[in-house]
Amino acid sequence: MAGMEMGDVNESLRTVAGQAREVWDRFSQEVELDRRLRENPMAVLGVAAAAGFVLGGGLWPVLRPFVKAATRAALSPANLLAVGAAIGALRAASSAEEMPEEGGAGTH
Repeated sequence: MAGMEMGDVNESLRTVAGQAREVWDRFSQEVELDRRLRENPMAVLGVAAAAGFVLGGGLWPVLRPFVKAATRAALSPANLLAVGAAIGALRAASSAEEMPEEGGAGTH
């Protein structure tokens, strides 16, 4: 950490921690976390467990085959050619619209 002293780093960490506490307090007030926890603690526990499972990568083994298949399909040569042809057609259509008409009416 060139140019930063240890005191500056500690102060920055304290500031970030204070801001995180403020954000958490605002969030818990907005969703009325204390009231919800008192009224239905099992629902709050279930939501927390589900969020931890998802954020911890619990769905990845289930989703992995679908992600692999979608990637293979998207990157197949036939699909890449089709996407390239579609982009070329869009560019040709947009450039044809931008070109001014030459000559007057009935010059064909």
